Amino acid sequence: MDSEPNLNELAVVFGRVRGLLLTEETVQHAVDLLAEAARDLIPGATGAGVSLIHHGQRTSTGATDTLVRRADELQYELSEGPCLTAWSTSAPVRTDDTTTPDQRWPRWAAAAAEMSVRSCQSVPLIQGRTTIGAMKVYSTEAGAFDETTERALTRFSVPAAALLSHVQTTDTPQQIRSELAAALQMRDRVGMAKGMLMAQLGVDDRSAFRELVARAERARRSVSDIAFELTGGSTGT
Repeated sequence: MDSEPNLNELAVVFGRVRGLLLTEETVQHAVDLLAEAARDLIPGATGAGVSLIHHGQRTSTGATDTLVRRADELQYELSEGPCLTAWSTSAPVRTDDTTTPDQRWPRWAAAAAEMSVRSCQSVPLIQGRTTIGAMKVYSTEAGAFDETTERALTRFSVPAAALLSHVQTTDTPQQIRSELAAALQMRDRVGMAKGMLMAQLGVDDRSAFRELVARAERARRSVSDIAFELTGGSTGT
């Protein structure tokens, strides 16, 4: 698939961040919104989190719920876990079942399993040559994530990292406004396309998402382009 970053999935986030005062509160609001967007984007995710990390220490963190927040906190308390590994290696990391012994993070996996966190997919947030943090999705089901969801979350992380890296700069409002004009027209398109595939093929949300990604990969085009064709160019608004 064309790996060019696509900002369409971030349209709602851009719209809500636009116009905020450029302060620490803006950054916190942005990471919270990005966590919600990641949870909604990735099939099988029951929660998501975003962490900005500097020298191994979190500077900002966003979470969709208390379970995610606690699972993240444990990583820093224990100095191990998928989020820290994704940040330190600048590579995606996945655990399919925390109840299965994991030599990478034995203490974190055991503690996460006790909290009913069964699987996790984490990807780095990379801007330029710097890894500024990590984004992750959690599920209370084992094996909730695979290569397809890993690629989707990785693609999502590219514009997310770009947004977070410049959210406190003076050119942020102008940049977001220019991106928003096109992005808002497509904010619901992927969801609409998944709904159409679910109805046509009689499959669930996750299978419809995989089919959408597979079609995009075969055509070597973006998921949003394929979704646009499937929905006949309708935005649903």
